[in-house]
Amino acid sequence: MKERSSLPPDLEAALKQHSEAERRQLEALWNRLAALERPLEGIPDTEQAWTELLSRLPQTIRAAHPPHRRARLRWPRVAMLLVGLGLLGTLWLARPHTFTVPLGTNQTVTLGDGSTIFLRGGSRLVYPRSLLSPRPRWIRLQGEALLTIAPGPPLTIHTPWAHVEVLGTRLSVRAWPEAAETQVTLLEGRVRVRATTQPEHTLWLTTPGQHVRISAHHPLPTQPEKIDPERVLAWQRGGFVVIDEPLATVLRELERSFGLRIELAGSLPLTRRLTILYQRDAQVERILQDLCLTLPCRYRRISQGFALEPDSAATP
Repeated sequence: MKERSSLPPDLEAALKQHSEAERRQLEALWNRLAALERPLEGIPDTEQAWTELLSRLPQTIRAAHPPHRRARLRWPRVAMLLVGLGLLGTLWLARPHTFTVPLGTNQTVTLGDGSTIFLRGGSRLVYPRSLLSPRPRWIRLQGEALLTIAPGPPLTIHTPWAHVEVLGTRLSVRAWPEAAETQVTLLEGRVRVRATTQPEHTLWLTTPGQHVRISAHHPLPTQPEKIDPERVLAWQRGGFVVIDEPLATVLRELERSFGLRIELAGSLPLTRRLTILYQRDAQVERILQDLCLTLPCRYRRISQGFALEPDSAATP
């Protein structure tokens, strides 16, 4: 049978979303403070004292009303309330903030230390509510982002497959779930990349344009390769660039970039690798036209986007 809590009902209701361990800590603190409130002894009863005084006064004075009893301030209870509110505020600040970008949009998040993170549609960012504390700085990313990190203590970017440690650095990180890999491109400064499964293996990127991958199938970082930074920055200018990616990844990129749905109405070579280069002002129908010339296939509009199907006329 569950023990009844000694916390006030309002405070108990406010703590329902917190863990059992946190609630027990607050209840223990509440009980300790309650023990500090000793019973008031040696204080005369004001009602009895007033009655005795009236018995000694003339009849004309007795008609006066006794003064109202002043409420005795219970400072220990006030202290308990303040401590409880402070603890609730601390617990709230300790909970990280989660930010998800809607499909078809790009949005910027500015952290408490001045760092800026430009996120692609469909990305998810988790970060502490305050980065001004002396604790190590960190964020958690699922998706794609351009990061400009303010100088200060090292900031670690956690993805499902890699940890990226930066110091006053500008870089691009790509970590989509379906790709099962993390790609890091250095734009300014330097970064250290480690695999989540084998963190003892470290790789430094020190030259702008260096690019590295860590995947679920190959947990060690690949040797850095030199790429054109404009390739990874195209999506921020409204472009659309994929380099040697499977058709399935290309279609998912289109959904995220344009906020629409692409359905398959037939069998298409989803593992076929493609390269598409639109440095700016990409339009979804122009991209679909290029796809259908390459595969071949046909596309048609549907209520929420487009449907792709094999081009039977082009099949031998």
